[in-house]
Amino acid sequence: MGLRIAIPTDFSDNAYKAGYYALEMFKGQSCRFYLTHTYTPAFYRAEYLLHSPGQIGLGDFYREKVMKKLRKFQKQLELRASQSHEFFCHAAFNSLAEEINEMGRKETLDLVIMGTQGATGAKEVLFGTHAVQVLHRASCPVLVVPEEAEVGSLEHVLFPTDYTPDYEKLPLKVLFEILGRPGVSLHVLHAYTQQDSKPNRQRARKQLEGLLSPYRSEFTETGEMDIVAAINKYAGDVPIQLLVMVRNEHSFLENLLVTPVIDLIGFHSKIPFLVLPPLQIIGD
Repeated sequence: MGLRIAIPTDFSDNAYKAGYYALEMFKGQSCRFYLTHTYTPAFYRAEYLLHSPGQIGLGDFYREKVMKKLRKFQKQLELRASQSHEFFCHAAFNSLAEEINEMGRKETLDLVIMGTQGATGAKEVLFGTHAVQVLHRASCPVLVVPEEAEVGSLEHVLFPTDYTPDYEKLPLKVLFEILGRPGVSLHVLHAYTQQDSKPNRQRARKQLEGLLSPYRSEFTETGEMDIVAAINKYAGDVPIQLLVMVRNEHSFLENLLVTPVIDLIGFHSKIPFLVLPPLQIIGD
């Protein structure tokens, strides 16, 4: 069975770009794309809270407008799609993060791909509001495509990790699909600390080494305690095209949302992020 991928869209140029990036990244791969838009229009919320019968008609009218935009989005993507690509349009009255998780359960999503250019396109903001919500709550991997990301050959994937996850319980299907391509290498980057001498850290590293044994991979140790600085330095030496991270309580993902953008600009402006969720999602 091919990959099942949701592409949320707000019909902005950046959302279109994320869609084109998805087509190129999985060119020739059997994929089912779910073009997704969620909405809570102001009039719908007000009428809904008042339990007015009139809200039903207004909601249906708004949904049809959204579906027309989604079908237009689909036609644009189909111009660049492979024969192995299928498209489905999905509109829902819901928050994006909640709807993505509902779709994840119903459609068994393998991946969410979304564009981001920060809130209202502000250069000083790394992720927009919708992207942050999805990154925090998604029950499947999320690929975030920055505004300046370039679609090209994928050869070098960087995976910073602290050897705390249970790697066998991570959703690695998409990552393994990427690593199985000719010429693709995974660079595992680890910032050494005294905690690494503990048996559980040693077991985690051996577990990861075993999972990656069928693929091209290399492990690099760094004494750089600031993982963001370590990533910037590594990306300066190796042309990284994809950054992979695990979302958990030990992850530096939280730091990415609050670190001044001047410290991040080296790698965030063009390199897409593939965020892997833990097996259990709190609150779902």
